[in-house]
Amino acid sequence: MLIGLVSVALGYSLYQVAGKGSLWGITTGESKLGGLFWKSLGLPVDQLRYFQEFKLLSPIEDPTQAIVFAILLGGFAAALLTRSFAIKHIPDRWMLLQAVVGGVLLGYGSRLALGCNIGNFLSAWAGGGLHAAIFTAALLPGTYLGLRVTEKVFMTRAAPKKVSFTIPPVIQRWIGVGVALAALAVIPLLQPVVAVWWAAGIAFGVLGWVSSICFASCYRDMVAPRYASGVMVKAVGLAILTYSAGVYLLQLAGIPFVLKVPPIGALQFFLGGLIFGLGIGVAGSCIFSSEWRAGGGSVYSMIVLLSTILAGMPVLSLNYEWWLTVLPQEPKPLTLYTFGPHIGFLAPLTFSLAMIVYGVYADTTSRAAIASWLGARLLGKQTAPSPR
Repeated sequence: MLIGLVSVALGYSLYQVAGKGSLWGITTGESKLGGLFWKSLGLPVDQLRYFQEFKLLSPIEDPTQAIVFAILLGGFAAALLTRSFAIKHIPDRWMLLQAVVGGVLLGYGSRLALGCNIGNFLSAWAGGGLHAAIFTAALLPGTYLGLRVTEKVFMTRAAPKKVSFTIPPVIQRWIGVGVALAALAVIPLLQPVVAVWWAAGIAFGVLGWVSSICFASCYRDMVAPRYASGVMVKAVGLAILTYSAGVYLLQLAGIPFVLKVPPIGALQFFLGGLIFGLGIGVAGSCIFSSEWRAGGGSVYSMIVLLSTILAGMPVLSLNYEWWLTVLPQEPKPLTLYTFGPHIGFLAPLTFSLAMIVYGVYADTTSRAAIASWLGARLLGKQTAPSPR
């Protein structure tokens, strides 16, 4: 898990250069996919202000949409290649309701804040954005409230059906090879920037499946210590540290890099983060983990993802202009890199180290290992022969 998250962060630092300096995000593309779906049914969604700002393009021409399919495909290929693909987590009616409610909240909140845990948390912290702190300050209480709803409403009622469907392991391996080769064969056919996002999405989907990366578990451990193992908090902290170090080095090297902050006010970031956190707590997963899990055959995760894309995000697009009208759009957050690379790196460095320290503290295995090491060192000093 730790290696997987750090690999994502390292890979993304390289991707920043190939992708012309854009920070990673996935919900913009997902919202466009939802818009295209409803437009295909004859609804004039492209006349909404939201889709005038985030224009509906063909998925093969739009990197933000391409990466969504690529993450799904990467998770699918990884599950097959590791012979662990199965149609599973088929929900009962309560679990179905949980998936839909959680998915709608995830979609609505993420697009109200114009970003999810990837764009407004991982990437935003790495880019030294003040909106990362605002989003996080709302996300964590939202996650706690959503978790309380889950405990009271869904935990004792919702359950997957005790059935699953799989493919013989040997056949899975061969299908996985075919899927991986087909996914890679698409790259030369795409426009250069789209190809970069496509390749990155495949890699992130594979790493997600292999490492079981889930930001929702990280947030849950931060707000509900009774569930905490600390492992995911520590892993995400290391990922932010690695990712932000990549951004910092790019800035020091003078490589052209765009650190953009979504053009909305601080209050909108906060409300979006709160609603998104509620979705995290109810669904029990983030949007990114829902994608690679859906690729691996989780029906529950696919329902969460479809509810996010086809319901939560389109409903927000209907209300988007209203929110811009009723919410103050000033002050708009900025990135600390405005004041230079050293100041820009200070916030992500401090936050990531705090997460790592908390993760080590909450992880009983880490505490035991550290205590054992310190004990051995102290014991060694006590038993060392005195110099003559």
